[in-house]
Amino acid sequence: MKIAVKSYGCSENHAEGEIMSGKLAAKEEVVQEKDADVVVLNICTVKGNQTALKEVRKTKQKFPDKKLVITGCVPDDIIQPIREMAPEAVFLGTHHIQDIHSAVTSDAPYEQLSVEKRVKLNEPRIRKNPLVGIIPISQGCLDACAFCSTRLVKGILYSYPEENIIQEVRQAVEDGCKEVWLTGQDTACWGFDRKSNLARLLTKICAIEGDFKIRVGMGNPRHVKRYLPELLEAYAHDKVYKFIHLPLQAGNDNVLKRMGRGHDVQAVVDLVKAFRAKYPKMTISTDVIVGFPEETEEEFADTLAKLKELNFDIVNLARYAPRAGTKADEMEDMHGNIKKERSRQATIVQKEVSEAHNKQWLGWQGSALIVEKGPYGGVIGRNFAYKPVVIKQDLPLGKSVTIKITRVSPFALYGDA
Repeated sequence: MKIAVKSYGCSENHAEGEIMSGKLAAKEEVVQEKDADVVVLNICTVKGNQTALKEVRKTKQKFPDKKLVITGCVPDDIIQPIREMAPEAVFLGTHHIQDIHSAVTSDAPYEQLSVEKRVKLNEPRIRKNPLVGIIPISQGCLDACAFCSTRLVKGILYSYPEENIIQEVRQAVEDGCKEVWLTGQDTACWGFDRKSNLARLLTKICAIEGDFKIRVGMGNPRHVKRYLPELLEAYAHDKVYKFIHLPLQAGNDNVLKRMGRGHDVQAVVDLVKAFRAKYPKMTISTDVIVGFPEETEEEFADTLAKLKELNFDIVNLARYAPRAGTKADEMEDMHGNIKKERSRQATIVQKEVSEAHNKQWLGWQGSALIVEKGPYGGVIGRNFAYKPVVIKQDLPLGKSVTIKITRVSPFALYGDA
């Protein structure tokens, strides 16, 4: 049987896609979509169902005779719309990826969507990028944000055992990976259910022999502050990219309270200041939702002000989308045109802020790890702060080269080797 696996969304979803591909390849042939008998769509619904439904519809129209297996973040309210488009579709939830072969070879109907605690590590893989080891360290989270359906799909926090994570990192390094991405719904609360924390895990990973860099994935601010001194110290190791993802979500405390975020604006301000005090060129990424129910113009203005004040390098901007089963779904949604306009304004502010902030790198000289081919030629490297550096030269992947930054944009640095 010939099978294609297509993954969307976060790095954890892509890691699970790699595992499913690896397990399938042991018994079947993993191919491109056009050559497949079965297409596995590993969907993401964190920003709503519409993008996932669009992909299902497009695949069904393009390949009406191919069997579809739907995996990834599969909320209850997306099942019926998919069934209407693809009655024969098979559903396999994120907690059951080890059962992918059974799902692919089963006769419809097949549906396995229960929430379970299973360690999704130490499995065969087909990596999307051979240089990058994407390693989930947990599933679920400790929060119940009003806008988010991820908790409904992923469940409460389950930290994977430290020994499994260490073994996975060692295997990735042995396989030739030069980057290790630690990922999860919320990396900041890893270990709370095991009387440990992310800083201690990070320190042990840094002790693993090999030439590799570590990128830490998203962590909620309210958990990071519990062990901030330890984490700041753990980041001092040369193997750790000076990069952190701290989701602000809104620059107004009233909005954050309605969101159920568990932190206030000042908590994020304090964390940004602490990291930049110790690591002045630290890359800080954040998430912002505009148009949350009841958000006033004044509250939105506070968010714009915080974007200008905090100089985030990266802002993952989203318009609020109602999610079935969440608390915010019971609130009155605002008109789409308002959300669109606020998104436009925030995008303009962030572009200006990011470009101005990136100018501090002009003339910088140092090492960059070449990790991928550029979409328009050349290569893309990452410096110690995980800044993407576009180099219009054909350089070998997986090698570190000395570069000089010659110009910047809101989204990247440009340099010569």
